[in-house]
Amino acid sequence: MALREDQILRYSRQILLREVGGRGQEALLAGGARVDATGASGLTAAAYLVGGGTPVAGVGSLTMGPWSPGFLVSAADVGQPVASALAREVPALNPDAANPQASGGMLAELPSAWSGDAPWVALCGDGARAGVVFRGPEGCVWCFGETVRHLGSPPDGALGGALGALGAVVFQRLRLGLGPALGGRWLVPPGNLEEMELRLCSRCTARQGPASP
Repeated sequence: MALREDQILRYSRQILLREVGGRGQEALLAGGARVDATGASGLTAAAYLVGGGTPVAGVGSLTMGPWSPGFLVSAADVGQPVASALAREVPALNPDAANPQASGGMLAELPSAWSGDAPWVALCGDGARAGVVFRGPEGCVWCFGETVRHLGSPPDGALGGALGALGAVVFQRLRLGLGPALGGRWLVPPGNLEEMELRLCSRCTARQGPASP
């Protein structure tokens, strides 16, 4: 899919990045993200993905709560289904990202049920820190699941918004084939990133073998 002149102008800052370029921007436009979220982190991530050209659609039966208004939705959307709110707001923010059947990846706030093709990006927390757990197409499904099932919901407020921006960047990098196939990061106030230790499934633990003495 060749970029149109208006798209080259719209995404010029991303295209100028060595890791993205024209081919990478085409990949972002061709992919998609199913979003299962109602909070600051998930909706902020959705807004950043939409701005970067990734088609976004809501999934599941979640409805907007009083904590949802922000980048994409307003107070009038409280109580409305996430899918219908995104279907209305995404085209207004970026017509390139308007695709109610967006597929090919999933971004969700925990807890969530995971399905479909990677990339998968989970937004989470542990009460003190915000976290992101991610899986590319080559990442182990079981290690991802073992890790996220021990984590809680992501924070709201400013930390949740910052986590959403991080989650969107991680999703884009996975879409472009950059970075590890499986991993996690903690976002520690006021804004430090720390490596998250993943929980390995029994098969990957056996492959890793015993620790060296």
